[in-house]
This record gives sequence, C-alpha cells and structure tokens, in this order.
Amino acid sequence: MKIIDALLDYWKYRDKSILITSDLEISIDDLNVVVVKILSWLKLQYQRSRWIAEGRKTSFKPLLVNVSYSWGAELKKLVENESLFSDYFSLNDGKFDFLDTLSEDDKNAAIEKVNQYYNPQIHI
Repeated sequence: MKIIDALLDYWKYRDKSILITSDLEISIDDLNVVVVKILSWLKLQYQRSRWIAEGRKTSFKPLLVNVSYSWGAELKKLVENESLFSDYFSLNDGKFDFLDTLSEDDKNAAIEKVNQYYNPQIHI
C-alpha cells in the first residue's frame, strides 16, 4: 500500500516531499506527530487483531483526532488535500480510519507491514 510505504519512508528520512505533494504548509513538528500517531495507531491495530484471534472481547477502533490540536488540524488538511491520504483514509467526526472501500486484505497487509517495520526506540 503506497501510503504505508510513504509513512515508513518519511519516518526513516524525514523528507516532507514524501508525503506532501501539494502547496500545503505544515510544520515539520506537526507532521512528525501526525506520522507517529498514524503508525502507532496501526501498530495497536495489529495487537488488537492478535487479541481478537485469541478470543478476547475487543475490536478495531479508529484513531480519535481532536482538530483543535495543531496536529489534528494538519491531519485533517492532509486527508482533505493530499490524494496519498484521501485514497486510503477518512476523517469524519473526529475519527480517523481506513476508507470503507478498502478490502480487509489491504487493511491487514498495511497493519502487518507497520508492525514489522515501525519499531520506535524506547527512551528511558
């Protein structure tokens, strides 16, 4: 999935042009927060999938986004103005999630790829 590759590449290289192709002005700090929030949410979705497979009572959940925070407002702009985001995600009523039109196989592949390649360092 192109968006997952782009998010992971951005995380590795910190190059805004990987994610932003339009004239959007987004601070690097807010973009960093947006990317970490999305990747962390996808990694949690992987854990939820394991819990569901074990029979635990849980379900997949959207990422809750408060657009009064600067990173939330920037994420909203990305979903509204960047096809890279709008082709895969929606943001409605403060809930960021995959588009309903994406197949479960595509969603699962994206979640598994993030789980495999996004392993942030833990700072103690």
